[in-house]
Amino acid sequence: MVGTKLQSKSSSWSLVSKLVHPKRVTCEDEEANEFEKLDAALQSLINHKTSQSDSTEQVENVQDCLGELESSIQNFEEALEHLSRRLVKTRVSLLNIFNH
Repeated sequence: MVGTKLQSKSSSWSLVSKLVHPKRVTCEDEEANEFEKLDAALQSLINHKTSQSDSTEQVENVQDCLGELESSIQNFEEALEHLSRRLVKTRVSLLNIFNH
């Protein structure tokens, strides 16, 4: 009976980790891609001594990448804020349960 419970718990946690893990990797990959895009745009701007019109185009590309990165950072901050609020609510609920 105890062995069955342990197997059940371990298989359920295994399933949870399989479901959660791919989402985290995808998010990390997207963030890495945004940093890579920005890095490539900055390197292009620094390395190429081109005409004024090409330089303007490269600056606009860098600004676009910075805008996308800023948006991602804002989304990340909002998600952290939400998580923080949920953790506080959960803590309060648990404390209320333990005290009554």
